[in-house]
Amino acid sequence: MSSLSASQPMTATDDPRVRLQPLNGTAVFLVSLAGLMMANLAPLIMSVLEQVGFDVVASGNILTWGLFASAVVGLSTSRAAAGAHRRTLAASGLVVAVVGFLFAALNAQPNLVVTGFIIGSIGVGTAISASGAAIAALRNPNRVSAASGVVNRLLVMVVLAVIPVLGLVQTTVFGALALLSFLSLIVTVWLPSTPQYSSVDAITDADASAAKSPKSPKRVLLAGIGVLIVFPLWGTSEDAVWTLAPVLGGAIGLGEQGLGFALSAAAGVGAAAMAIVIFSGSRIGRALPLAIALVLGGATKIWIGLTTDPQTLAVLIVVVNTIYAFAFVLFLATAAGLDARGSWSGPLIGAYIVGSSFAPIIGAWLIDRVGIPAFGVTMGIISFVLIVPTVLIARVSTRVESSLNYLSEESPR
Repeated sequence: MSSLSASQPMTATDDPRVRLQPLNGTAVFLVSLAGLMMANLAPLIMSVLEQVGFDVVASGNILTWGLFASAVVGLSTSRAAAGAHRRTLAASGLVVAVVGFLFAALNAQPNLVVTGFIIGSIGVGTAISASGAAIAALRNPNRVSAASGVVNRLLVMVVLAVIPVLGLVQTTVFGALALLSFLSLIVTVWLPSTPQYSSVDAITDADASAAKSPKSPKRVLLAGIGVLIVFPLWGTSEDAVWTLAPVLGGAIGLGEQGLGFALSAAAGVGAAAMAIVIFSGSRIGRALPLAIALVLGGATKIWIGLTTDPQTLAVLIVVVNTIYAFAFVLFLATAAGLDARGSWSGPLIGAYIVGSSFAPIIGAWLIDRVGIPAFGVTMGIISFVLIVPTVLIARVSTRVESSLNYLSEESPR
């Protein structure tokens, strides 16, 4: 492990991150999509599992454990993803994913379908950690995280539109997961390499001291641990509202057509929110935008629980998902800004999926026990409680990045 010496002033050329280019961007975005596609195709996977012989409860459990398995693998391989063998790790897992999903697509026996699905889920876990760590190796994490999110949403929209046309069966759904894993496997050779030194190495340098950087390795460590706790907690509250939208709508008379329109609009407007971060880049910073997003998101979730008007609920679903999309990419950028090797952005999505995989269960339990209004209030309070730690973590991230002169355009606020 090398670090900059005190006699060598840090300049823009010392930036350990590389610029976003077509090849490394394609690799990061595709591998990231492979890691997240199971969650995006959750409704279709549920339908297919029911077709092969499982009831709704069993299908939900299978999907939950598949997501949980991929998240656990993502967490357990995050340290390796931040090391020298990032590409090998990603490729190995994606090979397993291709084999597993193909096995699920081509077998008629229900138990074999589940076996293949779980194997594939385990395989894409390395894509979660490798892509998360690789984002940290690219300059301007705000812009890169947002670009990854927009590409993810656009490609998911295409896949969700094409699969029903081809036929909603196991060969198309699991076949799509296998195909995406294969395409991601091909481009793993373009994943950006791990930088030779990390943020912690560099900020102990005399140059960082001369720049009066207030951040020490201890603060970076605490901020990293903090974001791995705060992000999943926030995500669980968001996903509980999203996945239980049919229940919330059904309780006040929002029909399937209206709900479907709201969910579709939410996906599109959410992509637009991510685009704002792409164009703004580092200029908007992280702490203030995240604080505003959590305040607005918390208030919106409370309103969702209290409203009795179907049209208002439809609009609020769009609003809360737009805020979610905006905050999501800034959380990822915050983790990436803490360390160029991806020590924190690598495990971030895995930690998030662990929480979000249980969001429907937690949300349904709350609605059953305390009712929809109290459910909405509870989800909103979670956002409010997390504002202070989120702001503190984001400040550490932006100041570390600024002290290292990581950004090639202008220092974040």
